[in-house]
Amino acid sequence: MRGKWKLAGLLLCMALCLLPAAAGRAALLPQPDAESLKEDALQVAEDMQAGNFSAVTEKFSAEMAAALDEKSLESSWNSVVAVLGDFIETLSVETYERDAYFCVDILEHYENNGLKLHIVYDAQGKIAGMQITYADVEPYLETEVQSGEEELSYTEEEVTVTADERVPLGGTLTLPRDTEKPPVVILVHGSGSSDRDENINGNKPFADIAHGLAARGIAVLRYDKRYYTYPDCPDVGSAEMVTLREETLDDVDAAIKLMQEDARVDGSRIFVLGHSLGGCLSPAIAAEHPQLAGIISMAGSLRPLWEIVYDQNQEAIAAAKEGELTDEEQAQLAEAAEQVETSVKVLREELESQPDDELLLGIPVRYWKSNKEYCGENFIDQVEMPVLILQGDADFQVYPEKDYVLWQEMLAGRDNAVFHLYEGLNHLMMPTQGKRDITEYSVKGHVDEQVIDDIAEFIMDVVG
Repeated sequence: MRGKWKLAGLLLCMALCLLPAAAGRAALLPQPDAESLKEDALQVAEDMQAGNFSAVTEKFSAEMAAALDEKSLESSWNSVVAVLGDFIETLSVETYERDAYFCVDILEHYENNGLKLHIVYDAQGKIAGMQITYADVEPYLETEVQSGEEELSYTEEEVTVTADERVPLGGTLTLPRDTEKPPVVILVHGSGSSDRDENINGNKPFADIAHGLAARGIAVLRYDKRYYTYPDCPDVGSAEMVTLREETLDDVDAAIKLMQEDARVDGSRIFVLGHSLGGCLSPAIAAEHPQLAGIISMAGSLRPLWEIVYDQNQEAIAAAKEGELTDEEQAQLAEAAEQVETSVKVLREELESQPDDELLLGIPVRYWKSNKEYCGENFIDQVEMPVLILQGDADFQVYPEKDYVLWQEMLAGRDNAVFHLYEGLNHLMMPTQGKRDITEYSVKGHVDEQVIDDIAEFIMDVVG
């Protein structure tokens, strides 16, 4: 579950040196200098692919050299590219100035995904910063052009989801062709800032689900998350002020209303599919909207979010202990573990007495209070509509041995509850790479077709 405050999660950084704010904008670099720095950056990329890391580190500024040595650079690079397969080609090179610095972004195409290398040069032409992220390369690749839209089994139209007039959200309604007033599924994101596709390193689970269901005669609404579109939104609550209502629930309410009023779909047959945090909130959504035809939890949980964060931290601490740690690192790890234990104890036993702006596990207490209020275990007994529970057994963010089992226990004896546990699928319902960290999502994949088949079968069984 991607935490808004907990970890950056989707960004893999080899080194990101903090650059000093320039007092005034530096003079524009002469064109020959800019071109030579572009060529130098391409050489840096070539040297790292060839394993010639000493040639790269000798170009570092003093501050960069102090932050990242040759051995660390090599280790970081190798860990990032290990899952990408063979290098294919360089797709694009972009250059631009930012204050006193010159930046070069290089997009590389590998067998399994893309990699973006961001290099920052100072006024002396030294490398002052470097960053690596996995990147989606599909928009840059030559693809076979469809001869006509009629070849697709669906159409897509832009819509707007508006819970608050100050923060309208762009969305996409995917409609199956040749199906009059189909049932419709509303997709609800996990935690953090997500676009309508839930794009993670080029993996787009919501787009996969939308297109797959539309090909099976079911409409799908997906939309950009509020704090993706408006990362700094003081009028409706900054990140420090947000609760689950602002993060998710108010916009779900608006999306349901939008589909009830849209003549292109059957407003009496609306389903909500929540992924991760969205799946955790599905019982609360069902309780607030008993007119829904059904709910679907994909990699969700009935437990409070802090219990899942606690389990994630425990696993991370255990993994760290297996490595070779210095005495200082061992002490830091022990201190971090103690802080986690203390914070979780407060969350379990003393949450209501804590000030709203207090931070626990790096997250404001007001957010934790809303999580306690809307926790699935508070509502699941009130949910009478059909329920579909989906979980991958290789999920390292929500735990099948705890969370999937809890769904089964809480819904035991219900003839309208359906469960599917998938071998070898991860948190995105895609084939696992065998990792237990965020590099699991570095390889481009797609939601397993069996998952989409099972969602479609559940919906069609409900609507008859």
